[in-house]
Amino acid sequence: MRARSKTRLTLWSLNASLLVTTALVAAVSWYAFDDVHDTIDTVDTRTSRALLEASAAKSALVEADLLAITSFRTGEALLSGPGDRYGNRIATASQSLAQVAEDNVAGEDGSKQIQVVEGLLASYTDWIGQANAHHRQNSGLATIDLWYASRLLHTQDSGVLAQLENLVKVQQDAMDVQLAGSSTSPGRIALLTVPVGVLLALLVGAQVFHAKRFRRVLNVPLVLATLVLAGVCAVVGYGLVAQHRVEVAADDLRALVGTWQERTSATAAEGQQALSDLVTGECRGADGGCGETVTRFITELRAADPGTRPSDLELTGGVQRVNSQIAVANGTADLELLIPAGALLIAVLVWLGFLPRLEEYRHRRR
Repeated sequence: MRARSKTRLTLWSLNASLLVTTALVAAVSWYAFDDVHDTIDTVDTRTSRALLEASAAKSALVEADLLAITSFRTGEALLSGPGDRYGNRIATASQSLAQVAEDNVAGEDGSKQIQVVEGLLASYTDWIGQANAHHRQNSGLATIDLWYASRLLHTQDSGVLAQLENLVKVQQDAMDVQLAGSSTSPGRIALLTVPVGVLLALLVGAQVFHAKRFRRVLNVPLVLATLVLAGVCAVVGYGLVAQHRVEVAADDLRALVGTWQERTSATAAEGQQALSDLVTGECRGADGGCGETVTRFITELRAADPGTRPSDLELTGGVQRVNSQIAVANGTADLELLIPAGALLIAVLVWLGFLPRLEEYRHRRR
């Protein structure tokens, strides 16, 4: 009678341990998988867009500046002002900023940075408008206005481009935080593997117990439960692979932002050279030349390396590649529901595996 009671207690203990551990495996696995794909979804729908649109805004602004300077230098501004192409690039930059504001993942820091950029951009367009008005009056003040407008755009640390670079940085920092939150760190791997290891050990232990105590080689429901556990682990493994893929995509996204910066820098150098030529021509007829500030600007400009300008095709290809990588990483998101479904099936199979022996050893009063 005592042996019978001990066997019954062991059966109930094993059964309860298996069910509790199954619930724990389901919870940590579902959380980890869902966390990874939440990160991927955020990077896909917001972070990557914010970074690319901020880079596009920078590129559009330096192109607009180059177009404005060229129109004044060639005399086209007398006929049509800075030109439609200038207006289109400014509109593109404004639209990109609006998109960054919508997709901003850097919280209040990002919002404040956007407000600063928008304020400086408004001042820049005011200076260009004033330069156009003076140019139509054949006033030498037009070049001065154009100089101040361009300096507002290019001034190191405080200009529009510098503020946009800060905006890119805070978005990248936010992306790093997002990726770190779902990363496959040792602690996170341990959180996943320990419950799975315990559940596997319990399933094997239960199988051994049934074989020894009841002389049964295999308990079929427990074998099936073990196979389902392997399936759940495979789904979680897809989540870990997805995390790796989005991290690779993020690296390529950072590289793409750098490539876009190369294009911006090359265009900016061309625009600043055009400004230098325009200002130098105006200063030839002025007493005392251009002054120390302009002279230093020209000297530094000559010493600067304009770098190479990546093509539109290269940038477009980079954007498509990053978007494709993120889409592939997010391709396993629909497998999420297999985790709780698999855990539920394991629990049912465990119960079915123990039920005949629990019924056999049910305590009955005589």
